[in-house]
This record gives sequence, C-alpha cells and structure tokens, in this order.
Amino acid sequence: MNHSTTFFLIAICVGLLAGGLLGAQPSINGSLGKNVAHPLQASLISFGSGTLILLLLTMVVGEFPPVFAVSPRQLPWWIWFGGAIGVVMVSTSLFIVPRIGSLPWFAAVMTGQTLAALLLDHYGLLGNPKTPVSALRVCGTLLLVLGILAIVGARRLEATQDAAVEVVETKD
Repeated sequence: MNHSTTFFLIAICVGLLAGGLLGAQPSINGSLGKNVAHPLQASLISFGSGTLILLLLTMVVGEFPPVFAVSPRQLPWWIWFGGAIGVVMVSTSLFIVPRIGSLPWFAAVMTGQTLAALLLDHYGLLGNPKTPVSALRVCGTLLLVLGILAIVGARRLEATQDAAVEVVETKD
C-alpha cells in the first residue's frame, strides 16, 4: 500500500470517528439545553468548553497566539464566519434534535452539506479547488436526498402505526 492510499484510509477512519462524535454532539447539547434556562445558554457553554480546549491545545503545542500568513485585513470577508456557522449548527440542533431526534436532523444536515459542497467544488468557491459536477456525484447526492425522504417517510409511517396500535388497544 502506497503512502497516499494509507493516508486516504486513515483520513476516512478519522472522518468516521469525527462523524460519530458529531452525531452525538446534538444529543449531548440537547441534554445540556434541558438543564439551563435557554438553549442559547447551552450553546454558549458548548462553545466555551470548545474554546477553552482549543486555547489549551494551541498553548501546549506552542501555536498561540495565532500567526497569519498575510495581514488579517487582506483576508476575504467571509473567512471570519466559520464560527458563526458553528453557532447556527449547535444552536439549531439544541432546539430541533430533542423534538425530532438525531437521525432526521443529521440526514437533513448531511444532505444540505453535500448539496453545498457540490456547488462549492463545482464553482471553486470559498477557496475550494474547482471540481466539475459529474453524473456520479449528482447520483450520490440524489441518493442522499432519497435517503432523507426515506427517513422522514419512515418516521411518519411509524407514527401512523403507533397511532393505529393505540386506537386498537383503546378499543380492547
């Protein structure tokens, strides 16, 4: 196995681990949100703990304070909004996941991410290398869309079946 294949396999494993942790994050934050007065407080606590960990890690590895390759004024305006997107993700999941569950939420998030990535890569936006949309990429994206439709449909079917069972049990 060559170096690039090994790196690719390691990257996939790290991605699976990170995805698993990301899958647990809304449930953890949702539980926190139930125990504070407002979901935004839970979001603040979540980002606070993450910021503290990053601060400690950058100090331990000797990479604090941040050093820019160019003047921060030369950077594109949108580069400063990654954290804001994290706030949207964490805060909306705090509110939504306890009400609908993790699976439909992540199916929707993953599909949205994939659609955005398809466009970002195709047009080479936000610093991505330009990678044209192909039939196979569109097919994979459509499978994700079909997957979210199946997940939402399954939830509705299960709710209908549960309601029917309750009606039958009530008649007995």
